[in-house]
Amino acid sequence: MGEVHDLHEARNQGKKIIKTLKHACLLESCGSRENRVKIHDVLRDMALLLYGEHGVKKNKILVYNKVTRLDEDQETSKLKETEKISLWDMDVGKFPETLVCPNLKTLFVKKCHNLKKFPSGFFQFMLLLRVLDLSDNDNLSELPTGIGKLGALRYLSLSHTRIRELPIELKNLKNLMILLMDDMKSLEIIPQDVISSLISLKLFSIYESNISSGVDETVLEELESLNDISEISTTISNALSFNKLKSSHKLQRCISYLHLHKWGDVISLELSSSFFKRVEHLRGLHISHCNKLEDVKINVEREGTHNDMTLPNKIAAREEYFHTLRNVLIEHCSKLLDLTWLVYAPYLEKLHVEDCESIEEVICDDSEVCEMKEKLNIFSRLKYLTLNRLPRLKSIYQHPLLFPSLETIKVCECKSLRSLSFDSNTSNNSLKKIKGETSWWNQLKWNDETIKHSFTPYFQIHEAEAYLTDSEESETGSIDDIQE
Repeated sequence: MGEVHDLHEARNQGKKIIKTLKHACLLESCGSRENRVKIHDVLRDMALLLYGEHGVKKNKILVYNKVTRLDEDQETSKLKETEKISLWDMDVGKFPETLVCPNLKTLFVKKCHNLKKFPSGFFQFMLLLRVLDLSDNDNLSELPTGIGKLGALRYLSLSHTRIRELPIELKNLKNLMILLMDDMKSLEIIPQDVISSLISLKLFSIYESNISSGVDETVLEELESLNDISEISTTISNALSFNKLKSSHKLQRCISYLHLHKWGDVISLELSSSFFKRVEHLRGLHISHCNKLEDVKINVEREGTHNDMTLPNKIAAREEYFHTLRNVLIEHCSKLLDLTWLVYAPYLEKLHVEDCESIEEVICDDSEVCEMKEKLNIFSRLKYLTLNRLPRLKSIYQHPLLFPSLETIKVCECKSLRSLSFDSNTSNNSLKKIKGETSWWNQLKWNDETIKHSFTPYFQIHEAEAYLTDSEESETGSIDDIQE
């Protein structure tokens, strides 16, 4: 993107470029994964040819995989002019001790499943390196200290690795702008002052990683001290850290994806509408393994009046304060009773709820919702709804909903769900599929047969049954589905 200083501006610019390339048929949509694209192999070859100055410098990009060997002695001349290298799904035995790449700017080392650690001098001679992606190496457990010598590095991804401890030498990466550490289940130690030493950091993501209690609070404090930080995705595992987030307007303005995980003692989570106003970039919320959590409460504040719960203020707050939230994932919250607070999220697009054994309704028809429902148009932007293993769930909502944007609804092991909130006014203009078990579909109750016949063409057998008939590939609710 060149020297774009605002991260959100850069992302929007990137999306426009991708949209233009798709419109020109230079990139293709990637099936149901709307946040991914693919490129035809002929176009890819053309792009590589153009980057290599029509073949004059064909070694500017080198790609290696499990059937090729990277031999530094044989390829010294190649490596000297190389600017980008991809080592993908390679046997670790084919790695040299070091790579002499004086012009290297981008290095991908991905999905090398037997890679546990790098040779100590591997990064020694790539001092111009700006992009380093080590993600998806599911056995990588440590980084060499030499990574601290990559002074020009701007982008570092360690996501989906087994790294236990960050090396203290990361403090030296003064030009690092993006640090991704998502889904690092083995992460235990982030040395103090490492994060606060990354003075150019703009984006920091540690979403769904296993950082120990107390570490997340320290990380938040260090992030708050950075002048350029503008986007944060993080996992918070205790109320103390969450209070730190709620007390910092700077951190709230930066939060993009928030994961609340394993809150042992929290029974009720209270959020103010002013908090949601400040988290102006929050797109995803994930709540998991909060086994005592019974409800989430929204305290509506308007024009300086705390808890002013009059109808006009509720509706205005919904439009003003909750307009960024797009994706919500709730799982393994055994005492959670409902998700009625979602009526305040008018632009929600994806809702995934699973393994919450006490939920009887997604939206509870209490007096407050009853008062607001005609004005709210609940779930008007919802595209994807997944309900998995909710044994007590009886209804999405007691009254029919329009669902004007709904494309996919998936239901699995919800034995008490005997009706969908559909009626003759429910839109099927955007609907593509209703996935579930055959036995569940056959036992659904409808107001009349016309409605049933209207939606029957969209029914598909859920993956659990489809697997037995060798049907389509399973889809999962991973972090990639939550983050764009």
